[in-house]
Amino acid sequence: MARIDLTGQRFGRLVAIKDAGYTKNRSRVWECKCDCGNTCFVRASSLKYGENKSCGCLRSDIYHENLKKAYKWSQAYDFKEHTRISALNAKISSANKSGVKGVQWDKSRKKWVAMLWLKGVRVLYSRFAKKEDAIRARREAEEKYFKPILEKYHRDKE
Repeated sequence: MARIDLTGQRFGRLVAIKDAGYTKNRSRVWECKCDCGNTCFVRASSLKYGENKSCGCLRSDIYHENLKKAYKWSQAYDFKEHTRISALNAKISSANKSGVKGVQWDKSRKKWVAMLWLKGVRVLYSRFAKKEDAIRARREAEEKYFKPILEKYHRDKE
């Protein structure tokens, strides 16, 4: 099969500079210069079929652009009154051993701890001898602090 000269051709953000030879599996590789200034080595077939369009900076740019969009959405839809509404309804962490969000065992004091944060402020942090009491305290705090916000923004607990 005849070798195709890709020198000077553009593939997305990449420009083929020179033929860099073959890989162990006999794939032709080209040294390419990316628009961002990096040099990389890419299989000729990946260039021709559009599998590689940059040195990796394109993926990074897309990631950061999506992050900006998610942040804007969060600010417009999810972030109300200095509180992330979705966090109020978030599922329990797999690391949680008590089975109840905001309730954990304090090994050093041998007590159950109930805690709740809202708007960056700790509104509940109490220790209990019985797990049931800690759960009750957490549920009452959720009712007092979370329920009004969830109702105001029409987000019932799921």
